[in-house]
Amino acid sequence: MSRFSLQRLRAVMRKEARHIARDPQTLSIVVLMPVIMMFIYGYALSTDVKDVRIAVEDPSRSTESAAIVRALDAGTLFKVTRVENVVPDPKEYFRKYRDKALVRIPPNLASAVRASGRGAMIQVLIDGSDPNLATIIRNASQAAITDPLLAMLHIEKPEPVKIHMQVLYNPRQESAFYFVPGLMVLILTMMSALLTSIALVREKELGTLSQLVISPLQPFEIVVGKILPYMLVAAIDGALVLLIGRWAFDVRISGSALLLAAVSVLYIFVSLCIGLLISALTHRQLHAMIGAVVVTLMPTVILTGFIFPVSSMPVALQAVSHVLPATYFLRVVRAIILKGVGIDMLWQPVGILVAQGLILITIAVRKFRTAL
Repeated sequence: MSRFSLQRLRAVMRKEARHIARDPQTLSIVVLMPVIMMFIYGYALSTDVKDVRIAVEDPSRSTESAAIVRALDAGTLFKVTRVENVVPDPKEYFRKYRDKALVRIPPNLASAVRASGRGAMIQVLIDGSDPNLATIIRNASQAAITDPLLAMLHIEKPEPVKIHMQVLYNPRQESAFYFVPGLMVLILTMMSALLTSIALVREKELGTLSQLVISPLQPFEIVVGKILPYMLVAAIDGALVLLIGRWAFDVRISGSALLLAAVSVLYIFVSLCIGLLISALTHRQLHAMIGAVVVTLMPTVILTGFIFPVSSMPVALQAVSHVLPATYFLRVVRAIILKGVGIDMLWQPVGILVAQGLILITIAVRKFRTAL
């Protein structure tokens, strides 16, 4: 057995360094992956909550009620999106708008606050779809409403205002009602984008994909033929998630199951197009897997509102969030399952998913034709 040679060691190190330098995909992963993770996790992983969308029902528009509105909007926690004269159906209001709470001020607020007795009664309706956010709203709204009245009237009445809290859609504030729809989005993303990109690149490495080039098949036919089986597998997985959520966690579909299925198929198609595009741009399974994780899985968990509110993120990451298809699909899934919202109020996110699907399939077919 030969003795250890420093010269041979240097030769092997030199060879491997040249191999890394000549492989731009591996080099870009090595350099960019830590940078991307630091920015995404550093800014998005935050327990701080700010700019929570709330609305106010204020029929009297008195000085006292205006003080409450200003106090709610003055801090960083709440953001008053609109002040309505009357909200006849609060549940319908929450289906239509993305506000997280509705503060209902009575028309006799001024006289009730100054009068002796029980004081005024203000109702705070909270969207319980996100139990953590609902808890924060419950804890913070009491002081945000009573403090400005005490400061304005210079009174020391112990209870000038009584707050009646009511949590809608998830009264027990169980986390399963929040995470089951998010897990459906995450699993469909993983099954569609990640597995598709890896499977196609594996065929590239084995050389079986090149056999399709000499066949009479057109690139569009190859793309659609590759996509459809994975759509079926992902659809079965989505149905399993809903069945387990119903059986194990009692998460029921409040809205139309048919609408949920149709939008799920649309999202699966969009995610498959992303996986196909990744496979067309990469040549190795490792690169495809890492690319899919960076482009789809990691942003789906961090930047879509699955765990952390999008409103609490920096503006740049909010812009990235509005580009991700999972952001709109998550909004649709939670609205249908928890609130029973119909297509008449979900046409905007559904329309964005349709547009993204058309754009991605066009780009994917062109890139795939080049790869072939």
